[in-house]
Amino acid sequence: MANILIVDDDEMDRLLERTFLEDAGHTPFFASDGEAALRVYQTNDIDVVVTDLRMPHVDGLELIRQLLEINPAVKIIAVSGAAADQLGEAEAEGALSGLIKPVQPDQLVQAVQEALDGSGGSDAWGSSG
Repeated sequence: MANILIVDDDEMDRLLERTFLEDAGHTPFFASDGEAALRVYQTNDIDVVVTDLRMPHVDGLELIRQLLEINPAVKIIAVSGAAADQLGEAEAEGALSGLIKPVQPDQLVQAVQEALDGSGGSDAWGSSG
């Protein structure tokens, strides 16, 4: 269905998100930090970027800024185990929606679908329902 770039320095989180997205029919791509994510994004046809916010080298907020410079129409979903205010900052930078870790499969798949449909940013912000 869609090519999804998962950016997270935690391998277990990348593997879990991969499973959720593959089960929904998407093709995952991976990067362990923002620098690697930029390379993957520029060399592949990526439909949605799902990025953690706390990472070494280039963090998620800087990654959002740099992706938007490359492509102002990029669709980004922020993910964080930190407080919701960090997700709010990601939205202010240009993320369509955000999810609090641990990410629930239905929330991730819904956020990706909304980003693909152009309706991102609805009720994905850390809701548990």
